[in-house]
Amino acid sequence: MQIIDMHCDTISKIRQMEKEGSPASLFHNSLSVDLEKMKKGGYALQTFAIYVNWEEEPDAEAAAGDILKIFQREMQRNADLISQVRTYSELEANEKAGKMSALLSLEEGAIFQNSLDSLRWFHRQGVRMATLTWNYENDFGFPNCMGDPLTQKTWSWGDDRGLKKKGLEFLEELEHLHILVDVSHLSDGGFWDVAEHSTRPFLASHSNARGLVKGSARNLTDDMIRTLADRGGVMGLNYAVSFMRPNWKPGEAGTTVEEIVQMASYILNVGGSDCLGLGSDYDGILELPEISDCSQVQLLAEQMEKHGFTYSQTEKILGGNVRRFLKENCNDSAG
Repeated sequence: MQIIDMHCDTISKIRQMEKEGSPASLFHNSLSVDLEKMKKGGYALQTFAIYVNWEEEPDAEAAAGDILKIFQREMQRNADLISQVRTYSELEANEKAGKMSALLSLEEGAIFQNSLDSLRWFHRQGVRMATLTWNYENDFGFPNCMGDPLTQKTWSWGDDRGLKKKGLEFLEELEHLHILVDVSHLSDGGFWDVAEHSTRPFLASHSNARGLVKGSARNLTDDMIRTLADRGGVMGLNYAVSFMRPNWKPGEAGTTVEEIVQMASYILNVGGSDCLGLGSDYDGILELPEISDCSQVQLLAEQMEKHGFTYSQTEKILGGNVRRFLKENCNDSAG
């Protein structure tokens, strides 16, 4: 089965390693995602997030520019194996050429909140997916989690505050540019504002179900899942143990494949078979004991089929649903 994953933090992690004096390559590294592992795992496409922790790097736009340069460098160095895509037709062209694809996303609205020109510049660099927040309030709105999830510093749950005026303005421009709006990390109120004011399908790239893991406001409620599905959107299974395991406590082992399968089953029961994909959050989460890197993701398919998932259901989750979503929504725009 061809794998499509909507979220990983690998490029940002490579930048961190290089800042600490440890050169790293996307072709081969010690992280959960590299091109050798992706090839072994059967990947068609990986979405690479430009993730910035705004509290640690107040000039989020500049930090994002640095991460972008690393992404571009790695695309050039490995052009025989992978190529950045801006449209679904480019994904198809890569597959015909025997290459994997990379989609670029922004994780933290502070990266582009300074001006519409900033957002348009990132669009010209090929960004085709963006969250409005990460874990801090910004000019656009509010997150459902504020601060560090391990220390629970300034933590908030189920925040009903919606998008600010600037958030609504930028939502309109994101849609005009055909940048996919990603509601992962966004407050409950912000989710419902996106649902009300957006004109195109949107996604939650790396969020699970709050109905199964009630302790995580980062997960979507059943009503949110149904709304996302009804709008033709998709959500990606986040492998993070705090979003997968009820009553999880810091220090416990990472997520098991069994837990991922249980979460997938719950979401399918709520939202139907067309709303769910993968959003691993690799290289941004604790290591998983059974699928510690992306070369092992096919184990999910085996376990899903053992637990009664049909081949069609499994294929949709591992790539088919996101492929459909990209085909319908990732195309050239007037922007």
